[in-house]
Amino acid sequence: MTRPRSPDYDNIQESIVKQAASLFAHRGYAATSINDIAAACRCSKSRLYHYFESKDAILVFMLTEHVDKLLAGCNDILAGREDDVARFRRLIRFFMEIYAVSSDKHAVMLTCLEFLPTNVRKDVIKKQRQLIKIVTDILAKIRPDRARDASNAHIDAMLFFGMINWTYTWFKPDGDVLPTELADRAVSLFLDGYIKSKAL
Repeated sequence: MTRPRSPDYDNIQESIVKQAASLFAHRGYAATSINDIAAACRCSKSRLYHYFESKDAILVFMLTEHVDKLLAGCNDILAGREDDVARFRRLIRFFMEIYAVSSDKHAVMLTCLEFLPTNVRKDVIKKQRQLIKIVTDILAKIRPDRARDASNAHIDAMLFFGMINWTYTWFKPDGDVLPTELADRAVSLFLDGYIKSKAL
């Protein structure tokens, strides 16, 4: 007979993922053992196995959930009725807010994809490419002249992601600047120059 889930199952599971993300981000996935995760969660390995069958299962759950959350949020924003610049600003605010509260998960997604099972890794990469396409398409609408060359349009999107993706290495969400303020600053620095620059 299957053991019933406790009312706080999801909260405990998320707490395990959060602790594991911190260890994977700061120590490295390969250097982190299931014993390390259990110790960080202050629980036994047997209790940990009630929520995840392995360290690999934690990583799969963590990164799948993270990329799905990003993609779902982007699709919700795309369904809005704002103009393209306003939509772009909302997208970047959303990214920065997620990065601020999930910096460890984001770091793991950037550095630990190689440890995912092949099929899961391919699915996560596919969804990452969908995120890139969303930004590419919006930038193309803002500056159609730059998007005539598909390669340039992709490069512009990748340059922008390069600017925001590594903020987790230095940005402190509890510091003087809020994630939304950082997002607006990033949009201003990138988009103002983007609008004024000549197509290459």
